[in-house]
Amino acid sequence: MRLLASLLVLAPALAAAASAPVAGADPVAGALREAAEAAAEARRLEAEADRAGDEAARLRGEQQAAAAEIAAAEARISAADLRARTLSAAIEARTRALAEQQRPASALLAGLAQMSRRPPLLALADRGSVDDYVRVRALLGTTLPVIRARTAGLRAELDAVRRLRRGADAARAELAAGQQALRAQQQRLAGLERQATARSARLGAAALGAGDVALASGEEAGLLAGSAAAQRSAWALAAALAPLAEAPPRPGRPDPAIPPPLAYSLPLAAPLTAGLGEVSPNGVRSRGLAFRNGRGVALSVPADGRIAFAGPFRRYAGVVIIDHGGGWMTMLTNAATPLAVGTAVSRGEPLGRSLGAVGLELTHRGEPQPAALIAGSSSLLSKGSKSG
Repeated sequence: MRLLASLLVLAPALAAAASAPVAGADPVAGALREAAEAAAEARRLEAEADRAGDEAARLRGEQQAAAAEIAAAEARISAADLRARTLSAAIEARTRALAEQQRPASALLAGLAQMSRRPPLLALADRGSVDDYVRVRALLGTTLPVIRARTAGLRAELDAVRRLRRGADAARAELAAGQQALRAQQQRLAGLERQATARSARLGAAALGAGDVALASGEEAGLLAGSAAAQRSAWALAAALAPLAEAPPRPGRPDPAIPPPLAYSLPLAAPLTAGLGEVSPNGVRSRGLAFRNGRGVALSVPADGRIAFAGPFRRYAGVVIIDHGGGWMTMLTNAATPLAVGTAVSRGEPLGRSLGAVGLELTHRGEPQPAALIAGSSSLLSKGSKSG
């Protein structure tokens, strides 16, 4: 929306500039085309970011559904465990009841087994033992069918309970396997959601950057349109003034906006890493020069003046400020000097030593000035005066 509003504000100027005939390639039309392409790219990235966000929301919903299914599976597993324990208790109860009903037959069988272990001759000698054996066999023959008939139903019920127990164990195993599968699916969905969220954030940042580029292109097109309009106005004014007679010369007066000349030289000979007006990677515009130098490099006075400040300041270990008069000031950062505040200094005199990478800001009445350009001009003027 911010980009669209800016383009709408610039639209009249852009249209007027685009309709004006210009020689060669039209910079306004080119800037306008770049702004439109950047705006289309920003819209495309925003749409992709929205789709990625929708995909992340869908995956999050599927993940929550999987979590609900896992909770339901856990509840079913708990119910299966309870049923298995109930069936186990029923099996134990029926096993005890079956043993209780089979106790008479078991006692008779134990008696027969005990009689069978006696020697045959001793059993024949003891007439009572033979009679007891016959009676036990006869009792066992009459009671065993009755006991078997009574316990047949109990045995069938016991077999049914055992089958139910096996079914419950199988169902529990199946539920546990399903729960593991749901957990794996939940982890997979969580991974996909993280990827979609990261992609949405990445595309959102790219869309924001593309929007800034489009906005800058639109502003540049607006500036070019204003420049084209001013040029057309100047041409029209020149065409209107061309037939008029030349104005008589007037005595010139110095322009107060132009700063007076200053004999200036750089305080050290080292390569530059940044110049006046250069924009750093973090978006900060430089107010002076930045040198690539080490610690302990000798520094010289760049121009006549006096020491206005010397000492540490904020994040700098040393700052030196020289007042050259007439509104001219030089500030050196990462610099140290043994001179006291108020000391008069002359251009080229030793000033001190560097404490690290030196920064230089030359200002005139608070406005940054091109120190390297002024120093170069001063050098040319000095050579010219010597040669003359």
